[in-house]
Order: sequence, then C-alpha cells, then structure tokens
Amino acid sequence: MKFSSALAFLAAAGAQAHYTFPKGYSTGAVSGEYEHIRMTENHYSRGPVADVTSESMTCYELNPGTGAPKTLSVAAGSNYTFVVGDNIGHPGPLHFYMAKVPEGKTAATFDGKGAVWFKIYQDGPSGLGTGQLTWPSAGATEVSVKLPSCLESGEYLLRVEHIGLHSAGSVGGAQLYIACAQLNVTGGTGTINTSGKLVSFPGAYKATDPGLLFNLYYPAPTSYTNPGPAVATCDGGAQSPAAPAPAASSAPSVPASAPSATVPAVSATSAAAVGKASSAPKKGCKRAARKH
Repeated sequence: MKFSSALAFLAAAGAQAHYTFPKGYSTGAVSGEYEHIRMTENHYSRGPVADVTSESMTCYELNPGTGAPKTLSVAAGSNYTFVVGDNIGHPGPLHFYMAKVPEGKTAATFDGKGAVWFKIYQDGPSGLGTGQLTWPSAGATEVSVKLPSCLESGEYLLRVEHIGLHSAGSVGGAQLYIACAQLNVTGGTGTINTSGKLVSFPGAYKATDPGLLFNLYYPAPTSYTNPGPAVATCDGGAQSPAAPAPAASSAPSVPASAPSATVPAVSATSAAAVGKASSAPKKGCKRAARKH
C-alpha cells in the first residue's frame, strides 16, 4: 500500500512539471485562453507529444482543422509572447517556427500541413561539459520571440515548441510541448530567405535525432545539436540565438547546432518560486498520456 501511494505521489509530481501555452500577446493586453491560439489536446492533462511521427506534431490541436476564434494582428519586427501555464518545468531547448498561410486559406482554416514551416529561433544550453546543463527558458512563465522584420506581410501560424529532455536518454523519451498562434503580420519587407529550410510537422524530426535522443546526465554532454533546420534569415546568412532577458541564463554558442549572427531577440520570464531548472533528474516524471 505504501509503495502504491509513493508511486501515485511521484506520478503527480511529474505531471505538475508539465505545461501548456494557452495565452499570448504582442503590444496589447494578454489574450484570453485559446483566443487566437489553437486549443491543444493537452489543455487539461498538460501532457506532451512523445511520438514525433504523430499528426499532433503540427499544432497539437484538440480538434485538428478547427482554428482559434481570432487572429491577432502584429507588426513584423515586433515581439510576440506566449504565456506558459504554469511554467517550463523541464530542461531542454526552445524553438519557434512560422508557416505562411497559402492563398485561399486563412490563419483559422490553414491546417499547417506540408513543407511550410521555417525556424525563426532556437537556443542551446550553458554548462556543457559540467554535468549541469541549463537552458534560457528554465522555469519561464512567458517566452517571447522577435518576429523577423523581413517577413512577407500576411497571415501566419506561429508554432512554439519546447522539448523536455529529462527522460530523453532512450528513444521516444523526449517530451514536446507545442502550440500554434494565429497571426496577421503587417509591415514586413518580404525578403526572408527560407530556401532549403522549409520542413513539415510531422516529418522534420526523427526519434533518433541527436537533439531528441540525448542523455542529460552521464557522461556529461559536451555539445548539443538542435533538431530541425537552420534558422531562416533576413539576409541569407547564418544566425544564432540572441541573449535572453536577465531573468534567464544566456546560452553560449553550441557546437554543431547554433549558427552565428544576429537573430530575432527572445526572452524568457522565470517563475520566482521555480527559479532556474537544472538538469538534475525529476523523480517519477513519466511521459504523460494525452488524456482530456
């Protein structure tokens, strides 16, 4: 009986570390839940996507093909922020992708399928070689990205993706937390270079990619390679993560994953009660079934 109670307690503790991205904003007030962000399958359970071949990899929608009620207008070159429910409780990288809505569709009706996604941000860890890796988004209650000024004006899906690596030492152990916002981008120059950098979800990742099959603990990692394509640029050159806000640690240059020039700025606001999440194992944290 005591053993069963302990298991239940550990499972509950692991689930509490899971998270969602239900609200967002740019220059105005924070939106209501799932107002211009598509409702995700984990909106109650907060569980992750574990199968990178799943159709849930697109936007993790509760009802695929059903858009959010609204689309938010934002200026190219401005910041967009996802509010985290409650905070990013696992160590791992943060990615942002965008997909341009094709003619004949709207942000609310576009399903995001096909090789349409380009990456606008990725980060990497500090502490490589020390056995204590920390990512800039550790403990964050909000994550923000600067939309490239060179976007073509029009409607887009903005996809946030955080990958929990605490159980990623075996195939299928990485946990992906995903959501998509519906945006109408104005004032862009239309010069972004996405050549050779468009991918599909599912399809962009394999479970055996080094950024997904990754042992945080032993032997101490000396490099980290982000999954997916290189970051798309305004000038066709390489890009690397910008320094995050003071609330989170800065990520250094990461071998084989982070390119090297200026990227859209990103920031992460940490929960005071959580502080910085380290790579120390979280007891009892299992991959949650996506129940709702």
